[in-house]
Amino acid sequence: MTTEKVKIRHVEEMPVYQSFMDLAVKIETATRDIRSDFKWLRIQVLRSSESVCANLAEGFYSQYSTEYLQCLYRCRREGRETTAHLDYAARVFAMEPDEVVEMSRLYCDALSQLGGLIVAIERKISERGKARPLSYSVREKGADYESPFPIPHFPFENTEEHHEAKI
Repeated sequence: MTTEKVKIRHVEEMPVYQSFMDLAVKIETATRDIRSDFKWLRIQVLRSSESVCANLAEGFYSQYSTEYLQCLYRCRREGRETTAHLDYAARVFAMEPDEVVEMSRLYCDALSQLGGLIVAIERKISERGKARPLSYSVREKGADYESPFPIPHFPFENTEEHHEAKI
């Protein structure tokens, strides 16, 4: 069985990015009704969850693989911070515990995908050095990032159509 390499040109095409973006949106929605005395917690969990996506984008477009790897480690830290905030929110009943358990499970799956990417980039650095191709593309096997959950992705070209359809 041969797995074909997929050329990814934009960070939004990466399944791991899509997973974390979907989770950031779920967290935003799930924390809208958080009690006023826990608004600080909402802000913290929103910042850390969105930061994973921002760091993935920053790393993807970096010049060197070592810079990319640093951003991926930052993503992992921010993802773990997010799960800590969610755990705290469930323990103090600022959020529904069942909802937190499901989001934490999805975060663990996404962090596992991220771990696979980190290993692949570390391997490439050890084999080829720290330079990245000038095309800003990352070639990874699609199966390395497979998720057991269907993840809808709306390309930027269809953003207006998607927005209009939701109105």
